[in-house]
Amino acid sequence: MSQMMNHIGHIFQFDGVFHWCILISVFGFLIGLTWVIVRVMIPLHRLAEQAASMMEGNLPAFDRPISGIRETEQLRRSLHYMIGEIKTAQERETTYRNALTEGQENERKRVAREIHDDTIQALVLVAHSIERAAQSVKMNENHTGEHLENARSQLIETIDNLRQMIANLRPTILDELGLAAAIEVLCEKHATLEFSVIGDVYGMDQTHELAIFRAAQEAICNAERHAQANRITTTLTYSAAAVTLEVRDDGIGFQIPHQLQEFSLRGHYGLIGIRERILHLGGQLNLISQSALGTRVIVTVPTSQTILSAA
Repeated sequence: MSQMMNHIGHIFQFDGVFHWCILISVFGFLIGLTWVIVRVMIPLHRLAEQAASMMEGNLPAFDRPISGIRETEQLRRSLHYMIGEIKTAQERETTYRNALTEGQENERKRVAREIHDDTIQALVLVAHSIERAAQSVKMNENHTGEHLENARSQLIETIDNLRQMIANLRPTILDELGLAAAIEVLCEKHATLEFSVIGDVYGMDQTHELAIFRAAQEAICNAERHAQANRITTTLTYSAAAVTLEVRDDGIGFQIPHQLQEFSLRGHYGLIGIRERILHLGGQLNLISQSALGTRVIVTVPTSQTILSAA
């Protein structure tokens, strides 16, 4: 036992270079370990604790600087930026959902108002005309034919208004004749519009056709309202893998925001609605515009084609 103690004591007698090297190495290791713990492990542990709350649905701000190595602070800044983008996207999504709900309610109010102000009032006039005709028959007057003709004209006008209302809600020509014919009829209503079809027309799923048709409606409406264009060209291109709609105008153009969702902050939801509908179908929306150089709206929807026969 005494020999072992003497041996240990001999080891810790720093009377040689080797012993001093061991002592310096131990102290260096302890200092390095302390630096790693203080500058790396503790900051990462703090970040991990904040990030763990994300599993519960919380979004920590990561807004407090963390002492540590430069990479740890860069990670903290990246997480802070990512959380900010997530919160902004959530706010935009909420705004968009609220706008959709409000838009649906406004559309219902518009339809109800049109039915009340146009259709019902017209039918009331028809009823009055028929009542006058009945009175003329009873009194043997000569105005019976005139009252009946008025009733007939009012009925025809009411039918036309109802057809237009139905077409605005759901274009029947889209179901009857297909996408190309529906967009052609849409363009014929506007004097400044030119329409062309490239490729062999083939049938598509109704969801795909309706999405492209609504995109055409929105793009044409925007061009007429805001572009101050002299010419608007609409092109529908059929290829083996996709159908592409392009609406081009020679108007004043505008500055495209960095992210399309920024339109919602300005109260413009049409293009966002198109984008969401097209993305849902696996397609894409490209928007190209420059001041004084016009605007191009390009919608591409992939599809498995079903070539229509010439019949």
